[in-house]
Amino acid sequence: MTLKIYIDGAEGTTGLQLKQRLLSHSETQILDIDYTKRKNLKYKLDNCSKADLIFLCLPDQDAKLMVAEIEKNFGSTKVIIDASTAHRVSEGWVYGFPELQRTQRIQIKQSNRISNPGCYPTGALALIRPLVDNKIISNSSLLVINAISGFTGGGKKIIEFFSKNEKDKFYHYSTFLNHKHNQEIKHYSLLDKSPVFCPSVGSFPQGMAVSVPLHYDWFSSNAKGKDIFELFKDNYSSEPLVTINALNSKDHLADNGFLSPEVLIGTNFIDISIFSNDQSGQIWLISRLDNLGKGASGAALQNMNLRFGFDENLGVRL
Repeated sequence: MTLKIYIDGAEGTTGLQLKQRLLSHSETQILDIDYTKRKNLKYKLDNCSKADLIFLCLPDQDAKLMVAEIEKNFGSTKVIIDASTAHRVSEGWVYGFPELQRTQRIQIKQSNRISNPGCYPTGALALIRPLVDNKIISNSSLLVINAISGFTGGGKKIIEFFSKNEKDKFYHYSTFLNHKHNQEIKHYSLLDKSPVFCPSVGSFPQGMAVSVPLHYDWFSSNAKGKDIFELFKDNYSSEPLVTINALNSKDHLADNGFLSPEVLIGTNFIDISIFSNDQSGQIWLISRLDNLGKGASGAALQNMNLRFGFDENLGVRL
C-alpha cells in the first residue's frame, strides 16, 4: 500500500526539504497541491481527508489551529506529525526522538500524534539525557548549553538577513534567556531547572553544533572522561544514526584543530565528540547534526517510517 501524504506548509524550509526527501521514498505518494488555495481551510481539510498521514510544517499558532480543525472533522483517526514547537510537551503527543530512551520507538509506532523535536533540543538531549538516566548527574544539576546553527534554522527573517548581509558573520540571539526550545529541553532532559541556553547563528546555511561543558565535581560518582566515553558508547551502541567519536580524538578535527558544525549536511546522523582533561577535571561534550536533517525533515521522515512500519532509515539520506 502506498502511503498518501499531505504536507501543510510545504513551501517553507522544512516543508521543502521534507518533500525532497519523500520524492525518493519508495512507499509514499505526496498529494498534489494547488498552492493558490494552500491557505483555504476547506481545501486543506479536503486534502486531509485523502491523506493517510499529515505533516504540519507551520508556525506554532497555525499548527494548533489546524490540529483543532483536523480533530473536529476527523477525530483522532488521522496520523499527524507536527514539525512546529506547538505540541512538543503537550499531553497526548509522543516526542519524535527515537534515540531518547529505549521505549521511545514503541511509543512512536503506536501514536497518531507525533511531535517532531527541535534541532537544538535534539543535539542537547543526545548529550544530557544519558547522563541523567545513568545518574552521572542529578536532576537538580545546573547546566549551560552553548550552540551554533546554520541560518536556515532561524526562519525567513534570519535567512534573509544572512543572505543579503556580507558584514555580519555571527551573532548570539535569545539573549534574554527565553528561547522557545528551553521548555522542551528541560522537559525531556528530566532536569528540575532549564539549562542556561546560549544559541547563536553563523553565516553558513546548514549544520549545527551543540555543546555542554561539565566539571567532574558535578558527577555523582568518581567518573572521568574515559568513563563518560564508555557510557555514551554503550548507550548508543544499537543506534545506527548516532556516532560516538573516540575520546579526545583528533580525527574529526580540521588541520587547524577546529571542529566544524557543517560536516553532516544532507544526512540524518548525530555525531558526538567527547573531550576531557583529567588534570583540570573537566569534560566537553559536543553533538553535531544537520539542523534541517536530523533536526527537522530527516527526523520527520524517520518518525513516519517508524509509525507505518517501513525500514526506519528508508529515504533519510544516510
